Formats: sequence, structure tokens, C-alpha cells
Amino acid sequence: MAARMVLNDGPPPQRDIELEVAAHLRSDINRLKGEFYDLERGKVDYSAMKASRAYREYAADTALLRDYDLARLRSGGERLAFWINIYNTLVIHGVVQLEIRETVKEVSDFFGRISYRIGEMTFTPDDIEHGILRGNRRPPHGLLHPFSSSDRRLEYVVDPPDPRIHFALVCASSSCPPINFYTPDRIEEQLEVAASGFVNGPEVEIRPEENLIKLSPIFKWYRPDFGGHQGVMNMLIRYLDHGEVKDFLIERGMAADLEWKDYDWHLNR
Repeated sequence: MAARMVLNDGPPPQRDIELEVAAHLRSDINRLKGEFYDLERGKVDYSAMKASRAYREYAADTALLRDYDLARLRSGGERLAFWINIYNTLVIHGVVQLEIRETVKEVSDFFGRISYRIGEMTFTPDDIEHGILRGNRRPPHGLLHPFSSSDRRLEYVVDPPDPRIHFALVCASSSCPPINFYTPDRIEEQLEVAASGFVNGPEVEIRPEENLIKLSPIFKWYRPDFGGHQGVMNMLIRYLDHGEVKDFLIERGMAADLEWKDYDWHLNR
């Protein structure tokens, strides 16, 4: 296993700091989105981002996490919003810092290697997704839980987990959801929008005339999170726009043929 890389070990920002870290990162992400994201196509100009002042300030602001007290996250909404945002921030930072050209697969164990130090603890994307947001569940094809019974990070686990996180976590790949910045006061509404956008997007393909459902492998990898096969069908029915496709799922979804789409790991650029 490759050694972990702490990406926020640089000096803190050399400018006046009046806002708390979450507000700084929100401002940074929104600035990067405005300058380097094509929201209609879901693409990101990572090369231009790395050369920008906006990215340098964004990377510097992540150093503020080293002094962040996770005990401040009291409500479920605060925890969900914070950890989703940190996951997405860390992945973007890793792609740019490591100069990934085509896919995160270029870096061995990318999601288990890059990390942020938050307070006195270190978190990788895998730690955040499977340990924190999925309630310390084993990753797909994994044998072990992310955190042992003595791991201090267990204190910050989101329980019960919310399966809609899978429509909000950004893995910097073409098949992953588009990025957003989540806030505690709007987290429920934002996750509803994320779920609806994903289910009604290109990663879900339903052909009533062929009795066929083709889904993103996200629904296969995390089927237990959704409540099994029936839970996946219920999730699709809940968020699909009204029409023939939704009627088909309600009437014949459980008996339809199910295929998994290929996951496109190419950078979303």
C-alpha cells in the first residue's frame, strides 16, 4: 500500500482570515466552479485551474482544517454537509496536485492515498466515504471495516447513513455526479436535487419496450446502502420524473431485465 499523502500540510493562507473554514472552502469552491467548470456539460478545466490564483488560495485555505475542531459538528445536517464537501474538495485537490492526465486510476490507490489532516486526525476519501458517511461499512469488494473499534474517528461517523450521498460525492470521473457545495440548512433539499438529477440523467437508462433497466454500477456497488434490489427500485421510482418510464417501473420494475452500465473513469474534463 502506498504511503498516504497529506495535501494540506502547507503554510496557512497569508491574508486576513475572518470566516471559519467551511465558509472559506465554500467561497473557494464557488470561485473555482465559476472559473473552471462547465456546468452544462459537467466538465472541469483542471489544467487551467492549477495555474490560477483561485486554486492557490483554495489549496492554502485547506491548511485551516488542521486547526478545525470536529466536535463543532453537532447535528446530522452539519456532519453530512461538512464531510461531503471535504470529500469533494480533497478529490479535486488530489487531481490537480498530482497532475492526473486521464483518470484517477493513474495513481495507485488514489482514494486511499491522498488525505487531509483535520484536527489531530487524517482522512482519505475512502475514510470519509466508507468510514464516516457510510457508517463504517466495508467498501465494495473490501474485507475490512475502515475504522477499528479503537479508532478515534468513529466518534464522527454519520449514523444512520444516507444513501443519497452517492449522488453527491464527486470522484472526478465522467460517470460521477456534478459537484455542488452543501450547507447544513439546505442539505435535505440539496440531496433531493442531487438524487433527482442523477436518476433522471444519463447514468440511468430505462427501456420499457425492451423490458430493460440499465443502471450505473453505483447502484450495484452500494446496493446494500439502498436497501437491496427492492430498495434500488424504490429509489428510482421516488426520483424519476413522471411519465411512461416511471409507470413501467412501478408496474414491472422488479421483473425487468437489469444490466449495469460501464463506469467511465476518465476525468470529467
